[in-house]
Amino acid sequence: MFDVNRETKTICALASAVGTAAISVIRLSGPDSYKIIQKACKSLSKKKLESHRAYLAKISNLKNETIDQVVVTAFDQGKSYTGEETIEVSSHGSPHVTKKILEALVEYGAVIAEKGEFTYRAFMNDRLDLVQAEAVLSVIESQSDGALKMSLRQLEGNVSKKFHHLEDKLTWCLAHIEASIDFSTEGIDVVDPLVLIQKLKELKAELEVLTSSYNQGKILKDGIKLVLAGLPNVGKSSLLNNLVLDEKAIVTEIAGTTRDVVEGHTFYNGIKFNISDTAGLRETTDVVENIGVQRSLKEIESGDLTLFVFDSSLGLQQADLERFRMVKGNALVLANKADKSNSEKPFQTKQKLQDLGGGPKVIDVLPVSALDVTARDTILHRVSTIMGSEKFSDESIISSARQFELSNSAMQLIDQSIGELENEMGSEFVAQTLKNSLLALQKILGRYFDDQIMDRVFKEFCLGK
Repeated sequence: MFDVNRETKTICALASAVGTAAISVIRLSGPDSYKIIQKACKSLSKKKLESHRAYLAKISNLKNETIDQVVVTAFDQGKSYTGEETIEVSSHGSPHVTKKILEALVEYGAVIAEKGEFTYRAFMNDRLDLVQAEAVLSVIESQSDGALKMSLRQLEGNVSKKFHHLEDKLTWCLAHIEASIDFSTEGIDVVDPLVLIQKLKELKAELEVLTSSYNQGKILKDGIKLVLAGLPNVGKSSLLNNLVLDEKAIVTEIAGTTRDVVEGHTFYNGIKFNISDTAGLRETTDVVENIGVQRSLKEIESGDLTLFVFDSSLGLQQADLERFRMVKGNALVLANKADKSNSEKPFQTKQKLQDLGGGPKVIDVLPVSALDVTARDTILHRVSTIMGSEKFSDESIISSARQFELSNSAMQLIDQSIGELENEMGSEFVAQTLKNSLLALQKILGRYFDDQIMDRVFKEFCLGK
């Protein structure tokens, strides 16, 4: 991870986005932040910098060449994001200007920050825990209202409080088990095993609630992936264009127009939907189209839900049924061109597909028309209901795979300890199991960490964060 020798160094990096803008922000953090900026901005050299105060100054390099007129904002140790003495330099947003400023700061003694190093220092200085550190990146990467709302709750410490609460309860159980070991020779029962079992069952139930929120968290964070599949020329491309409110896919009357996966994105009720239009599933001698069909099958496997489309004006054909068997997972069936048909009822279609004895589980059948603007709301509302995204509440939700894996591990170990108590195994065995469970919770919060944990948390960060 980060070299321990860097902790005494003052780091710098561009904190705003790379590229041309009205203003760019460069961040300095470390023990010499004030000294370095006072060397770079001569007008500040004799001033006592006050925390949370902005200063207008010219910034120069070692050759005393003026680079830019900037606004310098100071943050005292203990009052900044990192917990260290920090300076933020607001300059004109030219990439050349920011490059020259960073070069000057390095000349005066700073070093260029590594990815995630500012947030790492905030963690090491107890400004936030690992759950909150992960939330910082989630806020930066959020692409929907739902993702932002969830990430902000995590950053505010809502999820951390849950884990702290669980840690306290588990510590109580472990302390009483270990006390029982200490007093075992005197025949004293510190705690009734039935009481301990009940408390551990309550702990397990609370962890189950958190781990079960992970799927919701993934949907909020990454969105829902939908894959349009079916025979050629049933209206998949038209449906994609309708759903994403854009002409993403080429639409013609010629079967096999779509030969590769076409992707689009849209937002509905605060959730991001990633939608793929695939090549029509059919047997073909065309080499290029056949490659497209194979890619379609691979894309279907990677989706959260398949939107299987058929032409309801023709009814379900034998070819539809054969292609339906090729699909895996769950499917919402779209009876397209419903405006042109008087075909069988949706429940009849659903029954016919279910009786096939193969293919995906049919969640529902929706009569739609790709040419009808209301089809978008009909489809996305039904998908939201199926995926449970309409049930998201303000409760604490986890969205990190690391948190999920460790929570699941802690829950399994608690379940194991309950079995050990019920089977009247020795307290030493129970205590060791609970210690391992407690360690998993402490890894989540960062009370215990190693380079592997740090790499997993901070490797995705940008330089200025």
